[in-house]
Amino acid sequence: LERSALWAVQTPQAFRGEALRRALDVGADRLAAATDDAALVEAAGGRVRVVRAPAENVKVTSRVDLATAEALLAARGEAAC
Repeated sequence: LERSALWAVQTPQAFRGEALRRALDVGADRLAAATDDAALVEAAGGRVRVVRAPAENVKVTSRVDLATAEALLAARGEAAC
């Protein structure tokens, strides 16, 4: 697999409100089968695009994620002084 053309996709995902409402207005079975909101928006005819973000833009879901985010913020604060 040639990896130079691959992208690592991360959250958060953002959508226009109406596009997301339309995408979520489907049956429970389709919602359960969806891999993420972007797949639902595309299936509803919406357009999804990739926006570059720094690797430090982490999703905070667990305590480990929170500790990582806090360490990144602390390092940023020290660098700014």
